[in-house]
Amino acid sequence: MRCLGLAALALLAGLVNGVSRSPAADPFWGADPAWSLLHEPAVARELVLTPTQSQQFRGLLDELDAKFFPLRNKPNDEATKGAAEILADATSRLEPLLSEPQFRRLVEIQTRQQGTTALLQAGMTKLMNYKPQQKERLEMVVSETLAATRELEKRVGNGEPREPLEKEYSELKRDELRKVTGVLTPAQRSIWQKAIGRDFDLTTLGRPAFKAPELVDSGDWLNSAPLTIKALAGKVVVVHFYAFGCSNCINNYPTYLDWQSRFRGKDVVILGIHTPETAAEQESATVKAKADSAEFEFPVLIDGTKANWNAWGNSMWPSVYLVDKRGYLRYFWPGELKWKGATGDPWMRERIEELLAESAVTSASD
Repeated sequence: MRCLGLAALALLAGLVNGVSRSPAADPFWGADPAWSLLHEPAVARELVLTPTQSQQFRGLLDELDAKFFPLRNKPNDEATKGAAEILADATSRLEPLLSEPQFRRLVEIQTRQQGTTALLQAGMTKLMNYKPQQKERLEMVVSETLAATRELEKRVGNGEPREPLEKEYSELKRDELRKVTGVLTPAQRSIWQKAIGRDFDLTTLGRPAFKAPELVDSGDWLNSAPLTIKALAGKVVVVHFYAFGCSNCINNYPTYLDWQSRFRGKDVVILGIHTPETAAEQESATVKAKADSAEFEFPVLIDGTKANWNAWGNSMWPSVYLVDKRGYLRYFWPGELKWKGATGDPWMRERIEELLAESAVTSASD
């Protein structure tokens, strides 16, 4: 499929999870936020991991990331089921890795992040022992808030300014919290407070780091010998999926050329992955001719069998991923960078500069 404006939807991705931020490395739409939470540096810091725990924690996530990425472009039911299985695997393996207080704190942060929806989960429902009318009222409040949130997403997708919508969202969530608090008894509010534990600033979230999938060498490269993400350690890698017949992709070309010039001689590698959508886009010679015509000097991996497309779980042309110097996906922009007035080009350029300024060697909690 071509760009359908999901870049605009990404502007509210953080809001849906209770965090006001720009689009980050969202694994796939509808993924369990608990998976992203495990990849948050702020969470690792909160758990106060030992050096050995940090290494094991990150090693486990790196292993599971390789299984997670291919789910991104699977049918919704398959992706949701697969993600749930991976999260369950992670949870079962993290529990013995962490101390009891650390694991309890992780669960508290997860519950806090879930917000009011956690009140309707089976375990919490059992603890709360709701009266029928209470549960019905809670379901109505949460459902109404979710519906209103979806309407805000639609308005973002239609190009409305982001800041007023963020304000509306904040007011919406405050109103939801007021209504929910009014439904709960003092004893139930005490149970809820215990479940979310001591305060944790959710605004510190929004910087997840996912181990980037390794490139699948097709044996067909332009402007470079074969490359790997591992071999590019120490450099910021801008990976963009495109097809030369895609008008939205072509509209991104000026930005790629700007970055090609702006970051020349710096530790930045722009890497195009050409994945064909139509039969006309299959021929390597045509891909090369089109890349030459577009004045691409950066490496292009010709992904004729969609091996890289599927390894990354990509689902639209164009898509731009930013991989840091350690090989971790940090930012992601789905769709055309300037779709309907979006400002993805300067935003992503600033993120490249941010990653460029980072050290190539950092701890798992950074």
